[in-house]
Amino acid sequence: MTETENARSSEIERIRRVADQLCTAHAALRDRFASRQSAIDIVVLLLSAWTASMGFVDPRLTPWLTPPHLDAQLWIGILGSITFGLALIQFKADWRGRSEAHKRSFTMYSEVKREAGYLLANLGKVSDRDFQRLADRYDMASDVGAGVPEKDFLKLKRRHKLKVAISRILDEKPGSSLWLIKLKLLLRDNYK
Repeated sequence: MTETENARSSEIERIRRVADQLCTAHAALRDRFASRQSAIDIVVLLLSAWTASMGFVDPRLTPWLTPPHLDAQLWIGILGSITFGLALIQFKADWRGRSEAHKRSFTMYSEVKREAGYLLANLGKVSDRDFQRLADRYDMASDVGAGVPEKDFLKLKRRHKLKVAISRILDEKPGSSLWLIKLKLLLRDNYK
């Protein structure tokens, strides 16, 4: 292998490794924001249904739908205010949009990772054009994709490294308990 091929191989491996790590990060962020969106959607729907049912229910049944020692009209107002407040949070936080952005970033980085794997498998036959296409796709994913928040980066990197380490252990010992593997890694990495 020539020096140029070695440098190219190292760069392709680096791109594949970083793209893999970013796939883990964006998948985690996608799932986090999707979970938040689902939770607030469910709460808003339940509160809306409760508020609506309070307006149409027989007055004799309102004590069943109202906390003790609260007037039904006051309770309807409280439920409506909470529902409105949560809807504002839902609108402002835009967890659905953020989840979709991280989903797109995940897709772009997974394509880069896959292509880098193909190029590494055919290392002796990597043309300048193929290498440049990979580098351009990686740069485009970085430029266009959603960013990983700085405050989350190290936690997400740790999550990825832990996932890789657990995966390697499971390759050797597929019957291993996940929580025991995590405990073993925690003890190994934090205590001598």
